[in-house]
This record gives sequence, structure tokens and C-alpha cells, in this order.
Amino acid sequence: MIDLLLAEMKARLNLYFGLHAGSGDLFDCVLGDISVHEKSAEGGDVELFHNKVVLTLVSVEEESTLKNNYPLREIGSSFVQEKSAVYINAYLLFSAKYKEYDTSMQALSQVIGCFQSTRRLSLLVDGREQDAVLTLHNVGFENLNNLWTVMGGRYLPSVIYKARVLMFQQAPPLNGPLITDIREKESL
Repeated sequence: MIDLLLAEMKARLNLYFGLHAGSGDLFDCVLGDISVHEKSAEGGDVELFHNKVVLTLVSVEEESTLKNNYPLREIGSSFVQEKSAVYINAYLLFSAKYKEYDTSMQALSQVIGCFQSTRRLSLLVDGREQDAVLTLHNVGFENLNNLWTVMGGRYLPSVIYKARVLMFQQAPPLNGPLITDIREKESL
């Protein structure tokens, strides 16, 4: 499901780039690990993400407020018992890898503009529609420094979005009939 979210965000952003002021010629979003941009340059390889906006999954967390689900649901005249679903939030980093700083700023402005106008993404997962709500995630200077240090790269102009709430429900439900009568056995 995370892969579907990333693919949908990349597609939406590239569509937005193409529709606004011819920026599709200048800007392009790709999925990838932005931390390899430094590693490839050190090894003498060609830059993997030259002149791109790179979408990287930074972190996944469980949404704790939706953790207490009741395992029984009534559907028609029967009850269904299922394992509680896991709801997650995904933190997504958009990094602008351009030679010119002002071009990077234009790219980030386009990213923010795209997701300001589209805050809710609908995904089709296993035949069911799910929504991911996008919010701009504020990171302090110290945490931003820690993030880029952990990724092993030098800082690039970037913005982080939080995509919440994706539901994971893989365990099949167990059906049972509705209990309509209770009989008591005599005990000795």
C-alpha cells in the first residue's frame, strides 16, 4: 500500500508540473533514496537524481489514536470477527536536486502548490478505496540536521509531508451466525 501511495503522489506531482506554466519541461519527480546522491558522486558515478525532485519515504509510524478497534462487527444478520486493522502515517521527503538554488526553490514551491490544492489522495487497495490525508510536516533545525546526517548525505532543499491514515487489514475475517437464543444447561 505504501508503494501505491508513493506512485500516486509521484504521478499527481508530475501531472501538476506538466499543467503549470510549462514546468513539466523543467521539473520531474522520481521515486528513490535521496541519500544515494552523495554516495554516487563519491564513487565517480553519474548523478542519479540530477535535475529532479526526489520522493523518499523517511519514516512510518502507527496511528495510536485508532489502535483500539473492537474485533466484532455486525453485518446483516451475522457477526464478523477480524483482527484489528493497523493504521499508519507515512513521512515523505521531497528533495530538490538542481544545480541552481533558485530552481530548487521553484521546484519546492511547485510541490507545496500541488499538495495544497490536493490534500486528500484516494487509493484503490484490494478493490477498496482508501484516503490518505496530506499535511505539511514541520521539522525543527536540529531534527532536520539529524535526518540528513542519518541519511548520510548533505542537505538539499526539501519539504516533508505526512500522509495519514493508511489502513492495513490483511487477516481474513471469521464469520459466525447471530446469537438469538441463549439456553442454560442444568448442572449438578
